[in-house]
Amino acid sequence: MKMQKVTDSFELPKDIVLGLPIVTAYGYNELTIENHKGILSFSDKAVTVRAADSTIKISGSRLEIKEFTKDLIIIAGHLKGVIYEY
Repeated sequence: MKMQKVTDSFELPKDIVLGLPIVTAYGYNELTIENHKGILSFSDKAVTVRAADSTIKISGSRLEIKEFTKDLIIIAGHLKGVIYEY
């Protein structure tokens, strides 16, 4: 929580300082996750991604990983939901 106060006080970007994930959905067909910590599980119906202090679960159908790098994951398919678990 101390880092949270520092980022607020100095108006620093929280995603960079705290390593928080940035999840961006492009309609119902594509989703990007930046600042991830790896993929925990994958199927054509669900993808679970590890983040700094949580997991991100993406559900849908015909899911595929279009791109996977150290900093970015791009998931495509018919997206139905995103759940954050702490």
